[in-house]
Amino acid sequence: MIVEWPVEAHIRTASANERKHLESLESWLRLDSNFQRKTRLSGTLAEDDLGAAVELLAVAIGGGGVISVLATSLSAWLQQPRKSDITLKVTGPSGTTVEIDAKRATPQEVNELLGRALEIDQEATE
Repeated sequence: MIVEWPVEAHIRTASANERKHLESLESWLRLDSNFQRKTRLSGTLAEDDLGAAVELLAVAIGGGGVISVLATSLSAWLQQPRKSDITLKVTGPSGTTVEIDAKRATPQEVNELLGRALEIDQEATE
């Protein structure tokens, strides 16, 4: 598939403190120069089962190996204390969604899952 850069990934969490975790993740990503000014926290028009607006973190991703950088950063964030019960749901521009479980989030696995969500040939990004 030919990808037009940049693409945007939407990240949600499956946790009781979704907004708090997304704010923490956004702060974490902004520490990396690859993601400064490329993240935004927002609500969507969709509603969850409780009727509350769903929060998501949008991350703009450019080419040149930034997917691997994002995978490493997400893995490191998930390995922090009190994050072991979190599952991240990443949705790519075509609507493909993958789940990243904190208990099994190696950088390599996260990289593969991000590639799937963004529908990118991993060999072309390395």
